[in-house]
Amino acid sequence: MGSAIEIRGLTRRFGDVTAVDQLTLDVPRGKLFGLVGPDGAGKTTTLRMLAGVLRPTSGDATLEGVSIARESEAVKHHIAYMSQRFGLYTDLTVRENILFYADLYRVPETDRPARLERLYQFSQLGPFEDRLAGKLSGGMKQKLSLCCALIHHPRILLLDEPTFGVDPISRRELWSIIRDNVAEGMTVLVGTSTPEEARRCDEVAILSEGRLLPTRTLVAPPPLEHPQSHLGATAAVSVRDLTRTFGDFTAVDHITFDVAEGEVFGFLGPNGAGKTTTIRMLAGLLAPTSGTGSVAGHDIRTDTDWIKQRIGYMSQLFSLYNDLTVEENIEFFAGLYDVRGERYAVRRDWILEMSGLQNHRKRLTAELPLGWKQRLALGTAMIHEPSILFLDEPTSGVDPQSRRDFWELIYGLADRGTTVFVSTHYMEEAEYCHRIALMNRGRLIALDTPAALKASLDAASLEDVFVTMVERSGGQVVG
Repeated sequence: MGSAIEIRGLTRRFGDVTAVDQLTLDVPRGKLFGLVGPDGAGKTTTLRMLAGVLRPTSGDATLEGVSIARESEAVKHHIAYMSQRFGLYTDLTVRENILFYADLYRVPETDRPARLERLYQFSQLGPFEDRLAGKLSGGMKQKLSLCCALIHHPRILLLDEPTFGVDPISRRELWSIIRDNVAEGMTVLVGTSTPEEARRCDEVAILSEGRLLPTRTLVAPPPLEHPQSHLGATAAVSVRDLTRTFGDFTAVDHITFDVAEGEVFGFLGPNGAGKTTTIRMLAGLLAPTSGTGSVAGHDIRTDTDWIKQRIGYMSQLFSLYNDLTVEENIEFFAGLYDVRGERYAVRRDWILEMSGLQNHRKRLTAELPLGWKQRLALGTAMIHEPSILFLDEPTSGVDPQSRRDFWELIYGLADRGTTVFVSTHYMEEAEYCHRIALMNRGRLIALDTPAALKASLDAASLEDVFVTMVERSGGQVVG
């Protein structure tokens, strides 16, 4: 069988920081191999070097016998690389995106119809080939990215966190596609931070601070205790028949619910279910088409300026400026919320301590590992000490230990009376909420405690609840 990838002393430095340090590793041909480690471990840097996107400082690697140091252009004919962020053109259709990559990889015109048919078959994208990529849900964008990577039948597939930001159903589908290609002889090297996904691999190597560690059993961090109920009698968020349409598409369809003061309220659903649209309406960033809603007693239609200044909002992509330092980002958001003088100094120091960035205040935000960015984004969202915090998939792509640390921060805020409204695709996080609401196709299909929802279906896990209820309500939105 032999090795498809041979890595020898591979090193990459960025200034004084060594991101990958003398990495030596063999990846067997025809296997699903996991490169596992927390944020900042060096996984992405390694994959980018193997893909020919980033030159090594020293050392070398060969992919099917071709050197990345001496023949980086030749390497690209053997491989496909799917990064954490979609390499898609949102103003092109599904078909046009795939054919663009076919041109890029010089796939013969005569081979394209059969390859397209094959890609459509396992991705289920055929009915949507004329849909703009920008109009697809997150899960469908991931599948389209994978199709683009596979159009030239690569011998080696490099995947960096391939299920980044996708719901449990889409996650299962993506892994099924990957496994099918491995079964047909492809070598797949996948970078992942989660033990659950590492266990799907045939073999794994563990990275920490750019170095290879001895292989050991991968253990997820211990779960947090379920939050205690310290809920107020007043509703912090109240929604009645809230609806939002975009042309002839109904993104949110007459939903009704309340969130108590001090509650940790989970908001679940497949990609495209309407979660982000709902949060943006509640945050005063998007006007409802119909229905009513209030946040801290203020109308989301008429009191948007008050709401924007009083709540905390952390979006999926973190509202940080990568070309500013850590401290400059804090100062910028302090100005937005009129946090000045001694109060600013106190809040700045709290953010730096909470995020563990006391010794990195002058570092560019672009250079921070994802977990550090996440904590900084939470701090800037909380700089004005809001009583209500909206978090839209705040832990997507973050390793399990960082996710657990983040939820400890959330519990600390809830203990002090902050209401936390959080959307997530991680079912273990949903277990941490007092109650969860499950959306699909713009509608609210379930609302109860995690324990009650599992008991109602006699389900072993919330993931089983998620999949069952979504399928019963018509399946996920795919475009």
